[in-house]
Amino acid sequence: MPRGFPGTGSKSLSQPTMSDGQHPPTLRERKKRATRAGIQRSALGLFLAKGYDNVTTEEVARCAEGSLSTLLNYFPTKEALVTDDYDPLFVGMLRDRPADEPIFAALRATIESALTSIVEQERDLLIARAKLVMRVPALRAAAALDKERSVAILHDILAERFGSKLDDFEINVVSTVVCSAMEVVMRKWLESDGKADVMDLVHRALHVVEAGADVDGLAAGKPSMDRNRKGRRAAK
Repeated sequence: MPRGFPGTGSKSLSQPTMSDGQHPPTLRERKKRATRAGIQRSALGLFLAKGYDNVTTEEVARCAEGSLSTLLNYFPTKEALVTDDYDPLFVGMLRDRPADEPIFAALRATIESALTSIVEQERDLLIARAKLVMRVPALRAAAALDKERSVAILHDILAERFGSKLDDFEINVVSTVVCSAMEVVMRKWLESDGKADVMDLVHRALHVVEAGADVDGLAAGKPSMDRNRKGRRAAK
């Protein structure tokens, strides 16, 4: 799903909200999420204080007052300790939107609902994680790969939504542009140290994208730029 929080792919430390049809987490699930969050907060604190390359997973486990085996059960690699994967949350909420709703209206509603809750609950953690990712080349490289994964996820959702009404090329373009726009949103938000109105940035970014990507019009059979270009050539 669209994402701009720099990070690497793994499981989210929490799922702030639930989409329709989902059941509330059990006590066991809540405890697991709390354990995950505690380990990750300890890791980020150490990484920021001492430098990512100067901290071992054993040290993180000691700081989190747990065992190394417990840490590795939640985070199989050191890179996985720096995660921000909210894709399951976004995917579930977007798929729950009405099938006949314009796609950018669905994206706005999904992002606003999920992102507002995430930022409210994990603002400091998001900022700390992003600053760390920007400092460490290996984490920046992992974040770039994670963005590709998000593009692929959004592509699949759009393909399900539009089916044969929209060409795969156009779906790829829209998915890439939307994810890139959200990346710009989060960079701008981070530049303000989390003080900017993130939803205002989201709305502005999606407005720019929507103005140049009439996805619903293309799906309804409106001529694309390529078809218009061919028509002009034939008329000459």
